[in-house]
Amino acid sequence: MLASKSVVPNEDSCPINETDLISLSSGKPSDAVAVVSGLPEMQKARICKFCYGKTHLHELALHIASTCDQKTLVTVFGEAGRVIYKQSRDTRSTLNSLKADEMANGPKPVVLPKDLNRAQ
Repeated sequence: MLASKSVVPNEDSCPINETDLISLSSGKPSDAVAVVSGLPEMQKARICKFCYGKTHLHELALHIASTCDQKTLVTVFGEAGRVIYKQSRDTRSTLNSLKADEMANGPKPVVLPKDLNRAQ
């Protein structure tokens, strides 16, 4: 029998409660860094991973990653943790590069599933 709990495939669960996540994401990056700096290393890295996978929280993820050591980021992200560690050490340059790439490539097209493309 199927469980009654709804699960979204490939979606990480948030390692902090929603209220805290909203608080982190709505403030200045420096405020978020101050809040997470007192958390255990592994929890910071898990919050970073959750945020990194969300486009609108990517900047927050890099600021949180700047408070983590490379070893913990590699433990949580795998080998990608090395790249994230490096990116987080020069967050401004990384974000400028990402924005430049977005501008050069233009807006992403919207693709609907085939069932929604059919006329009703």
